[in-house]
Amino acid sequence: MKNSEELVGRKLEISELHFNYAQVALGVKGFNLFEEDKTNTFVAFNELRVNFSPWYLLGGEYAFSEIYLDGLNVSVIQDSLGFNFDSLIPVQDSVVEEPSEKKDLKFSIKNIQFKNGSVRYIDEVKENTIAFEKMDLKLPLIAWNNQKSEMGVDFAMGDKGRVQVAADIDHAKNAYTIDISTQSVDLEPIRVYLSDYIDISAISGQLNTTIHLLGSIDNPMNLIVSGQTNVLDFEMIDSADKKLFAAKKVDVDLDSLNIGTEYYEIGDIKVDSPEIYASLDKESSNIERVIAPYMKADSLAQDTLQVEVDSSNMFYQVKSISVNNGLVNFRDNTLNRPFVYDLSNITFKMGMLSEKVDSIPLSYSMNLHGAGRSEGEGTFSLKDLSSVNFKNKLENLDMMSFSPYTEFYIARPITQGGFNYNTNLAMSATQLKNENHIHISELDFGNKTKDKNTFKAPVRLALYLLKDKDDQIEFDLPVSGNPEDPDFRVGKIVWKTLLKFLIKTASQPFNILGNLAGGDPESIKSIPFQLLQDSLDATQKKNLRQIATILTKKDELSFSFIQETNLKNEKELLALKNSIKTYCTAQGIASPNLSNDKLKSWAISNSDFMAYINPNSEEEISLSSLCSKKVGRLKVDSMFMNLLQTRNTVLNIFMKDSLALDEASFKVKTADLRNMPEQLKSPNYRVEVSLK
Repeated sequence: MKNSEELVGRKLEISELHFNYAQVALGVKGFNLFEEDKTNTFVAFNELRVNFSPWYLLGGEYAFSEIYLDGLNVSVIQDSLGFNFDSLIPVQDSVVEEPSEKKDLKFSIKNIQFKNGSVRYIDEVKENTIAFEKMDLKLPLIAWNNQKSEMGVDFAMGDKGRVQVAADIDHAKNAYTIDISTQSVDLEPIRVYLSDYIDISAISGQLNTTIHLLGSIDNPMNLIVSGQTNVLDFEMIDSADKKLFAAKKVDVDLDSLNIGTEYYEIGDIKVDSPEIYASLDKESSNIERVIAPYMKADSLAQDTLQVEVDSSNMFYQVKSISVNNGLVNFRDNTLNRPFVYDLSNITFKMGMLSEKVDSIPLSYSMNLHGAGRSEGEGTFSLKDLSSVNFKNKLENLDMMSFSPYTEFYIARPITQGGFNYNTNLAMSATQLKNENHIHISELDFGNKTKDKNTFKAPVRLALYLLKDKDDQIEFDLPVSGNPEDPDFRVGKIVWKTLLKFLIKTASQPFNILGNLAGGDPESIKSIPFQLLQDSLDATQKKNLRQIATILTKKDELSFSFIQETNLKNEKELLALKNSIKTYCTAQGIASPNLSNDKLKSWAISNSDFMAYINPNSEEEISLSSLCSKKVGRLKVDSMFMNLLQTRNTVLNIFMKDSLALDEASFKVKTADLRNMPEQLKSPNYRVEVSLK
């Protein structure tokens, strides 16, 4: 058309144009309305037929007996400035005059048909295209005075997707029903519109729905939604092009969702073969990175807008939630080497979920990275979040898989070990009662690695001490607490109790070791000596033999014998004995055969001896000072050091030669006597236990 640009502002081409004056019918073929660039098509169709019924004009009604449109092709383009059809919309005057008298428009249109249509929406801002292909629309009748209207729309989306819409409008009741059915609609086109909420690079899956809408024309919020929906072969890829979530099938039954009354009743939710891939890095997790846009937008909204939401009238209910054949792949990259773990064949079932239900049942089972198995069941309540009852059983967990953690925290790998765990938890608003039974079999650690030992608690020693003769570790760990405590956390309490138990076991090992030797645990905690004793007596040898017996049963242990004494008392006694010895030698008499505790009384009562050590009759000088001065401080120090060394040598020779113990199994050393606390100042060997 030569004058099309003057008439409509765009280039327009029409192959055929027919007008039947007798039948008052219009026919158009080969219609093509171009974009402003005069090259690309904006709107086109193959054929349009419009049949007018002029005799209805006698009654003041505009009537059409048919509107038929074939091959409609529309391209809607949106960029940062607007839409490609904005220039076709005339600018309205600033003042619009309302008609003085409003009259009802009488109209009727019969047999409306659109066939083989297509609409493409191109979002240049998001760089996304959504195509509606093979569109068919049927509308038998639409009229100003008809009681009901019916409409049907059928179109394709993507390569396999299909959408069908059937609408029924009741004008008398101002109500409508719409049935929407979708088959195999691809989810990928919606990805770009999720970018404000989640950071992902791809999303795929086929959406299938059968939705029934019942609404009011007068009140748009009075809308009831019901039906079924499912997604097949769902997959979500994060921004690093790694799989985040997938599922073979997700089924959701929508029993009744009433938007106006805030009544949401959902039926069964079934998830088949879901997969979750979670990874933890030193900065954050992959899930945190995915939801970062939403968290940022949510925080900004909270900072700038405060809205009070009344949810007191809201009701929601989910009949059941079930998961079949699930998989969770977890990767921890915060350690010195990655930890990768799979939870597979996950089944999960939850009963009625609602704030109105007193007790919500749930159960689960899963495989743990191979032969391990865990299953449990329990109840909880949304009415009272502190009301929880739960039982769990974990069997055959291979502990070697957790070597990246033990290497990181205690610088040793786990070379073998099986873990079994049963727990029973009952919690109310004021009380937590948690019974835990732990059984660890054949646990062994490997050689020390080059990793830094970041966890100083003696966990490895405690576990080794707990082993019985069959290489089994078994103990009960009861936990209690008050949920009303502001710092109450179930997991934190259980971990703290376990750690406290292990530390206590490692710091007080002799209760366990005494049973292995068949003796009194107190008898091996220390090896007492008398002042100036430089050999082992029968009792000391007996107690050392008990320790040797323990080492035959716990060959990875190492005992340290740390010599302690009262430095002042032993030096004073050494000076006294040496002074008495030199006095008796000078007098040509035998030294008194007295115990150490009676030597002082003998010396004070012997005036010749006192004159010997105090020839100048110096007053107010103690016996110990006189003896030390007589012998000489350097000689006293030398005798004291020889005494300490003699004790260490005697103990070392007995352990090595008489008891035939490996030198790696024991150490003999002397404590820092000058800085020793008063409570430790007695002659003995304090015994410490560690692992080789």
